[in-house]
Amino acid sequence: FDNDINKVPKTALTVGVGTVLAAKEVMIIVNGHNKARALYHAVEGGITQMWTISALQNHEHGIIVCDDAATEELKVGTYRYFKDIEAAHIDPESL
Repeated sequence: FDNDINKVPKTALTVGVGTVLAAKEVMIIVNGHNKARALYHAVEGGITQMWTISALQNHEHGIIVCDDAATEELKVGTYRYFKDIEAAHIDPESL
C-alpha cells in the first residue's frame, strides 16, 4: 500500500483452506519475483501446512496465473510444461 496507512483497507475477508477447497473453482494470482518461492511450493513442493498454497494441488479446478518473474524458482521443465499447456488452450485472438 505504498507505505501509506490510509490506503490499507479497514475491513477484510478471511477464509480457511477448507472453504477455499470447497469452491467450484479457485484462481490464485502470483505476481513478481517476491512470490517465486511460494509458487515453487505451490507447484513443485509437497502438500504441507507450512505452505498453505500447496493445498491447491488437491483442487480439481485450481488455476494459477503468474508472471514470468514469479516462475524464477521453478524447474525449467515445469515452466515449459505449463507454457505448452497455456499455448494449447489460449487463443491469442480472443485476448
